[in-house]
Amino acid sequence: MRVAIYGAGSLGTILGAYISKAGEKIELINRNKAHIAALKEKGAHIVGTVDFVQPVNALLPEEMEGKYDLIILMTK
Repeated sequence: MRVAIYGAGSLGTILGAYISKAGEKIELINRNKAHIAALKEKGAHIVGTVDFVQPVNALLPEEMEGKYDLIILMTK
């Protein structure tokens, strides 16, 4: 199953990091080039009641290709 989170800002990144940490494949999509570059380079750093860094597959919208089975929309 091919899944993406479109709108991987703060909450989308957290959700995507936990899904990736569970061993599932998911793509995090966001228009913010600096945010996507940081996710690609450093992974998602989740801080709060936990503190971990999770590698994630992050893309800009123009990098999306093919069909998705599920897209979780996390925008305002």
